[in-house]
Amino acid sequence: MKGANTATFADPTARKLSLPALLDVARREHARRGNRSRLEYKLAHLIAHFADTPALAITSEAIDGYTDTRLAAGAQPATVNRELAALRRAFRLAVRKGLLPYMPHVTLRSEDNTREGFLDPADFEAFLAELGARDALVADVTECAYFTCLRRSNVLRLTWPQLAPVVDGGRLVGGDLRLPGAQMKNRAPLTLPLAGRLLALFARRWAARHASSVAVFHRAGRSLDRFDTVWREAAAAIGRPGFLFHDLRRSGARALRRAGVDEQTIMRLGGWKTRSMFDRYAIVDGRDLAEAQQKLDAALATPGPRKVVALREPHCP
Repeated sequence: MKGANTATFADPTARKLSLPALLDVARREHARRGNRSRLEYKLAHLIAHFADTPALAITSEAIDGYTDTRLAAGAQPATVNRELAALRRAFRLAVRKGLLPYMPHVTLRSEDNTREGFLDPADFEAFLAELGARDALVADVTECAYFTCLRRSNVLRLTWPQLAPVVDGGRLVGGDLRLPGAQMKNRAPLTLPLAGRLLALFARRWAARHASSVAVFHRAGRSLDRFDTVWREAAAAIGRPGFLFHDLRRSGARALRRAGVDEQTIMRLGGWKTRSMFDRYAIVDGRDLAEAQQKLDAALATPGPRKVVALREPHCP
């Protein structure tokens, strides 16, 4: 029997702490920090699996068993890892706050999280046309996500108070879209000047404003939420079933890079703080590498005059 002077001693209060109570610690911290990630989605399977199990009874072996069960049920390693990370965070908070004396080791599984879903500009235009034929509002949401590289939640939560508009004769003719850091996953505020197709899109939405709502994208004043059926139908119509809304971010980023926009600007626009985060989106693909080879071949085919002249030995009389 382990005593009070051992590393694993736990008082009765700690022994009574259940998994739901442990996860409540994470929920409260999540709310205090103002995080906007989908925490409940990450916790749902943990709660279903462990139920009211005491937190100290959830060993590393039990967590590995949970992982095996989730993977066997068809969950992706990346999804399970997000759930395990939430559990690990809850344990660390409980230990830090003195609610638990120790925590189990949480082992994440290897995952291949390189992003692969893309639409090139021609395919995007075809996809947008298919969406527009079914639902013009969803087409506008999609176009906004593509041209801004914003996440779905940011796009759907856009409101008119976030816009510093320039209006002429009742028409929106310019302005800046200002997103505060509190609404961005990377906590960095972002200002997007409206121009070109993005301006035309917001001008359409400005003309469709509703007196009872400040939402940019709405149906009769009600904020837009789900549009899965329309999305699936349009994706299937262009031969890209399985294309995800989140794929618009990497598609837009790749289109910007191919248009000659420097990568630092693209990273700032899309909220990628580090180069490693940006690289996960695989913005450079096989076509880019092939084009690089073609450019090198062309340069070697027409080398032009030499610019480096070999040094000559000095002439000795």
